[in-house]
Amino acid sequence: MSLLRSLRAWFRQPRLTPWAVAAFALLLFLRKPFALLVPQLYAEDGSIFLTQNDLVGLRALLEPYMGYLHTLPRLIAWLAARFLDPAAWPACYNTTAYLLWLAVVARTFSPRLPLPPTLRPWLALAFFLGPQTGEVLFCITNLQWLVAFLLVQQAFVAAPTTVFQRVSDFLVLLVLGLTGPFVLALGPLFAWRWWRDRSVPRFQLSSFNLQLLALATVCAGIQAWFILHTGPKFTYPPWIASRFFEIVGQRLLVWPVLGDHLARTLPPVWLGVLGCLPVLALLVWSLRPASRRLLRAQLVAAFLLLFAAGVYRSRPDTWSFDNLVFGDRYFYLPRVLLAWLLILELDTLHRPVRWLARALLLAAALVHVKGYSVRAEPDYHWATHVEPIRRGVPANIPTLPAGWTLEYRGRPPTAK
Repeated sequence: MSLLRSLRAWFRQPRLTPWAVAAFALLLFLRKPFALLVPQLYAEDGSIFLTQNDLVGLRALLEPYMGYLHTLPRLIAWLAARFLDPAAWPACYNTTAYLLWLAVVARTFSPRLPLPPTLRPWLALAFFLGPQTGEVLFCITNLQWLVAFLLVQQAFVAAPTTVFQRVSDFLVLLVLGLTGPFVLALGPLFAWRWWRDRSVPRFQLSSFNLQLLALATVCAGIQAWFILHTGPKFTYPPWIASRFFEIVGQRLLVWPVLGDHLARTLPPVWLGVLGCLPVLALLVWSLRPASRRLLRAQLVAAFLLLFAAGVYRSRPDTWSFDNLVFGDRYFYLPRVLLAWLLILELDTLHRPVRWLARALLLAAALVHVKGYSVRAEPDYHWATHVEPIRRGVPANIPTLPAGWTLEYRGRPPTAK
């Protein structure tokens, strides 16, 4: 009973205590335990970040992939190669990704974020409780899809009051702005933050928001240059509206709330209607005049910007795969933002809305309990294949996902 009373007391006044961190760490670990217990490289972990780091070292920071820079995973790959034996590199990659996941979850409790105190635990759980294919979990290849949320938070976090906070904000923006293309999509949020600031003249050079916008603009310009000059060129057929709404409705709401079976078997028109209309209603409702209107408006804007960028790049209306794993990363951030908007309605004065939000969130949690731990993938026994990497000679090494091969190219003779 004392434990139950302690839990109730904590939820009335949530704090980031060591016990809370341990609980979040355990729940997060249980989503994909094999990634930490049997660590292996995943996709571009090896074929891009490991290989290119072995070839050119820190100069790989300037190497674009898919048209943009990946600063954070390249730094992780460089640090692993500098301090660890190759046999330990997958463990380093996955553990670092896991710890960054935990850090993003924990940051929800930052006093600098204008979030309702009693709702912070649920906002933190929204990052990993509910629908999850495991694609973005605990690998440096897809780490960008999580840390991009820090850019969203950076657009509405309170201004720094210490030198440490100011320097940290700039470093976070610099590293994440040069990790993935998300700073391009979220640039308008930084411009909005600067424009609504009335505390100092807008063009005063000492203005933190102006400095933040300037740095975001520089990062966006660098990523845009790489996209235009080095990125792959894709040619797509005309938009297929019916297919678009079917896939979007399936991934945003039907699968998260109703589960796998209905997401696969409902007629396409029902996937579009049940999945898209409630989302549109939530976005419009979130903009109503109320005390949290600015926060909700910023989340709505982030959703629209990231959703538009994701569907433009991925073109889900062209997908022919009948599974929920393919392209799931493009819908991860929009789903988290929708969950945040629903969570912000948990204590609304409008009783029907409050109970509807609770029902949807509870359904999203319960319907995915059975598959909470992502199924383990094959163990290719990484440690038995790393001798060529130690010697710096070419080799083909099996890695995840199943069927993927790391075509290790070796190191130049001068690097041996």
